[in-house]
Amino acid sequence: MTRLNKILFILGGLSAAALPVTAIACNDTQKPTPTPPTPPAPQPQPQPQTPETASEVVVREIFTNLLSTTHGRKAGDQNNFKTDSLNFVDTNNGKGKVSNGLKGVGEDKRAKTSIVEKSLINKFGDSAHPVNPEHSNYGSYYAYQYLKKQIKDMGYEYHSEEEILYPTYSETASDISLYYYDNELEAQIISKMKDNLKKDGFFTQGFLYNLKNSRNNIGNNLVVTINPSSKITNNNTINVKDFYIVSHYDSTNNVGPKGTSWGATDNASGVAVNLALLKHFSKVENRDKLGVRLHLIFVDAEELGKFGSTAFVSQFLYGQANEELLQNSLGMINMDTVAGGDYMYIHSPDTRGAKETDNTSPLLRDFINKISKERATELKDDSQELKIHPQFVEEEFKQGETGDWSDHAPFYQIANLPVAYVESTNFGVKSKNKIYDGYAQTTNPKAWVLKDGKTTLADQGKTLLKRTLENGQVVYDWPEGMTDADFAVLGDIWHSDLDTLQWINENIGRRFYKQLDTVFNTLTRFLEKMYTKTDSGITYQQFNKTN
Repeated sequence: MTRLNKILFILGGLSAAALPVTAIACNDTQKPTPTPPTPPAPQPQPQPQTPETASEVVVREIFTNLLSTTHGRKAGDQNNFKTDSLNFVDTNNGKGKVSNGLKGVGEDKRAKTSIVEKSLINKFGDSAHPVNPEHSNYGSYYAYQYLKKQIKDMGYEYHSEEEILYPTYSETASDISLYYYDNELEAQIISKMKDNLKKDGFFTQGFLYNLKNSRNNIGNNLVVTINPSSKITNNNTINVKDFYIVSHYDSTNNVGPKGTSWGATDNASGVAVNLALLKHFSKVENRDKLGVRLHLIFVDAEELGKFGSTAFVSQFLYGQANEELLQNSLGMINMDTVAGGDYMYIHSPDTRGAKETDNTSPLLRDFINKISKERATELKDDSQELKIHPQFVEEEFKQGETGDWSDHAPFYQIANLPVAYVESTNFGVKSKNKIYDGYAQTTNPKAWVLKDGKTTLADQGKTLLKRTLENGQVVYDWPEGMTDADFAVLGDIWHSDLDTLQWINENIGRRFYKQLDTVFNTLTRFLEKMYTKTDSGITYQQFNKTN
């Protein structure tokens, strides 16, 4: 996620109970006799851990395999392609050269898969160069190849040609901009992708994006469509609505001295749950409970500016040519950093300063929260709830709302669809932004790293300061006498050196995988509960707010 803030909590181990000690008293005149043992003080007993559910095992294996194979997944041409394969040009302002895309694109100025893959630094499936545990970044294109194989192996048909033809390179674009397929020049490609949106299976949407220091960067979205079974559609005689669940698969590292993030929480967690949903719905019997045409979308280049989600929305959910699909769409869920924080939340968009055309309806958020509360009650486990955070300070985020820094933004700002955002963090912790905005993910002192890049608050025996605001909300502030200048990492695991598989397993452990499982099971139930089938058709839960 690209934002200013996030937090986390770690389960501590219980010490073993002390053994009772028998005291022996003796003197010179009589045999020593044992004194009665002093009863040991009552010791806290470890609470029995619930066994892993079948779905938790699945999502843990998916997450572990994903992260062990792909590691960090930085987007952008310079993180994915060999330097000598890039075309560098002088900038107009004389400030040096910028990358202007791949060499060898031909007279049509269009990259294609064969050019892209011969230019890669790291190619997935290259037996001559197996995954190196010490290599932190394999690039987002490597992850794209990995995901494509995983989805195929689940039985989903790949509708794209193996040779993807990307949009035409721009020679004059500057600053940050986005390019997708032109409606006139590439009408055939667009038409095929729109047809594929309705069919079971998946396709690649290639796109280009420009940054300040590089142009014509390659991006790839993987768009999977799952239709309900004929049992739901009465042999395709009932029209079903469209719904979108999105997770970005790229990652970044801009917190901490080493730059070794694997993007474990942000956002291998969201990708893993979406892969688990794909596995679930690969079974026909599970589609008997699906009432929408579900689109699970893996988007690229979120960390650089939400380019993948913007490309999808701009191509398929914006403008007169896309009005039919837009009108048939119910909403979108953004899956960004869904595990790893102290709590799991469900958000709606920030209404402060929102445009009149923005869809800031909280109804999708509230419905998912209701579903999660029902599960928590059934399981007698409050941690199963996807919470709605309170408002901590009057000027800051309102209850249940969050910013526009992730992939939900294009869906509610451009497509004007209702959205909800699943995120694991802690809104009650003072972040590096010096407010309670959810950027610090956890109170865990091991996630608060000092400027030397090694020492943590845990090493110093320190914790955050707990206090209660006048409105009754409990918050956590930095230790007395410490400022943001004292830290390299302020509880924000994402984007930091901490965001690796090893750190997650050592410092969060089982709780992380329970969170993944909670999100997975909440979403499957949500998809079952969002509609009612009658003899005459299907009635859907409405998520647009009406005046």
